Amino acid sequence: MAGNVINYTPPPTIKDYILDYQPHALFYDWIVGPVGSGKTTGLFFKLVRMAKMQVPGSDGIRRTRAVIVRNTAPQLRDTTIVSWNYWFKDGQAGTWRATESKFTLRFDDVECEVLFRPLDTPDDVARVLSLEVTFAILDEFVQIPMEIVDALSARLGRYPSMKDGGATNWGMWGSSNPATEDNPWFDHLHDASHVIQITPNWTVEAEEMRAIALGVDPHRNAKYFLQPSGFSAEAENLENLPGGREYYTNQAKGKSHAWVKQFIEAEWGFSAAGKPVVPTFNPDLHISPSALKYDPMQPIVVGFDPGLGGSALIFGQDDLHGRLRVYGELVQSGMGAERIISERLKPYLRRRFPNARVLIAPDPAAANRAQSNEKSVVDVFRKHFEVKYDTNGVPAILGISAQELVASSISCWRSSSSTIRSPTKSSSSLGSTAMGVS
Repeated sequence: MAGNVINYTPPPTIKDYILDYQPHALFYDWIVGPVGSGKTTGLFFKLVRMAKMQVPGSDGIRRTRAVIVRNTAPQLRDTTIVSWNYWFKDGQAGTWRATESKFTLRFDDVECEVLFRPLDTPDDVARVLSLEVTFAILDEFVQIPMEIVDALSARLGRYPSMKDGGATNWGMWGSSNPATEDNPWFDHLHDASHVIQITPNWTVEAEEMRAIALGVDPHRNAKYFLQPSGFSAEAENLENLPGGREYYTNQAKGKSHAWVKQFIEAEWGFSAAGKPVVPTFNPDLHISPSALKYDPMQPIVVGFDPGLGGSALIFGQDDLHGRLRVYGELVQSGMGAERIISERLKPYLRRRFPNARVLIAPDPAAANRAQSNEKSVVDVFRKHFEVKYDTNGVPAILGISAQELVASSISCWRSSSSTIRSPTKSSSSLGSTAMGVS
């Protein structure tokens, strides 16, 4: 560019991402991957390619305009623009105008205006949504509200104007580390009716067959690319990371299990927002690596929290050392007591705990009469099972309050079972009182 050569070889996933677009139509491309996997650089070189594909104007110049968006001005200045300047230097690849936060990229017969814009304030958002551009690029897109994305899409393909030949292609793309599963982007990217998920073995033919099976449009205009884990043999961009493959091993040291899963293995994380039900729960400490086996000589206690809108059952045993072992759970909605018993509880017990003695420990509120038929949930369960609960409002066995009391000894296994850990002296006495089976 301008007498200088920039050499760039994209990793496999980023290469597919850069090459993807829909001719003469709006398209969206999103890529998610580990930290340090080269995603931001991929954003820029996709722009280089798309700018080169613009049909020349009457003067022979291929003109386009792009806006690169980041959630805040400091993030835009300290990360996105720094990464841009590494590859495209002022005076070599084009011209930087600081007062306008604009870089005019020039190479061969290409001239591309690149605008850098934050979204800190309502005025910032309004300015972005008033632009007329060819492309929009979202750096760390999971931090940007979907409403802004929808509005910004209407500003694409507006430059060059139709009197100057119009835009040949137009679209929006972005990169990000994964967020948590309660982020709206998680549902959007995993919605097969709107987004095509690009896997390592993806083919057009396979996607058409999958679309027919799902009853969705095989020509959806959005694609979701997921890079490999930083620990995998296919990890990308290692040649540009300090320490190569050891970069991710070193990054993982001292980090939480959740952080490693999200930022190195590129898996969407669980939300830490809100108040936890059991504040002392620690996945690394309380999750068992293998399934627990129940003791057939002891009863299976089923804690039950009822409700027509949503109900839950938890299955476990209190062992001779005052430790709580939880083997599984059932969660359902829109089901009354009779349906829960016949369609959920009994089939589950037959499969998981055949011939076991079963004790139901409901929330005491379950003893209240239902307005519909004057029968309480407890009345219904008593027709099928032995039921134990404290009429003073304290669950006798495996109730929610009991779980909170023995939080230092309760655990959860990934398939809804749990490991065991010796409780502290104080929690042991609470556990034997609240959890004891009479």
